[in-house]
Amino acid sequence: MRLAEISTIAASIATILATIILAITALIYLLQLRSMTKARQLDSMLAILTYLDNQDLRRVRYFVYEHSVRLIELLDVPFTWEHWKHVDEVVKRWSENRIELYQIDMWINSLNKIAFLIREGYTPVDVLPFMRNPFLRCWGILHPYIERRREYKMGLPDQPSTFAIHLEWAVTKVKEDHLVNKKQINSNSL
Repeated sequence: MRLAEISTIAASIATILATIILAITALIYLLQLRSMTKARQLDSMLAILTYLDNQDLRRVRYFVYEHSVRLIELLDVPFTWEHWKHVDEVVKRWSENRIELYQIDMWINSLNKIAFLIREGYTPVDVLPFMRNPFLRCWGILHPYIERRREYKMGLPDQPSTFAIHLEWAVTKVKEDHLVNKKQINSNSL
């Protein structure tokens, strides 16, 4: 065998080895990426559980459920700051000063953030059935308020409001995916 043939064979073997090493490296990176994605999803699941376990938000949630019929009537009027202050006073009176309308807004925002995490893939979509009841109940009771808040242009007349837009997506998704008993849904709720 001549030197040229030996160098050609050696170059071929080196190329094959480099390809194998590159494939192994790519596989390792792929496995790391999957692990990092899973860790990110678990972190967002922990954030969701933290939201759900928050005592203040839980107190607000139960207040809204308890006063749902009266809240729907009270909140289904065009949004103004004067009416917001009136509703805040009524909520304080009904809750013996334990709940404010601001806290109800925070509950809506918390659910909206959870829906955002699900919608954008930061949390597995498998969380959606777990969140079904809080999403549907919040939307079913507070959607008049949410819609009225969206109609009110808070200093940005050219911009449509996106208040609770991810929450609305989650409610639609739950309904479309048939993750809910149809008897639980008020036909006016979305």
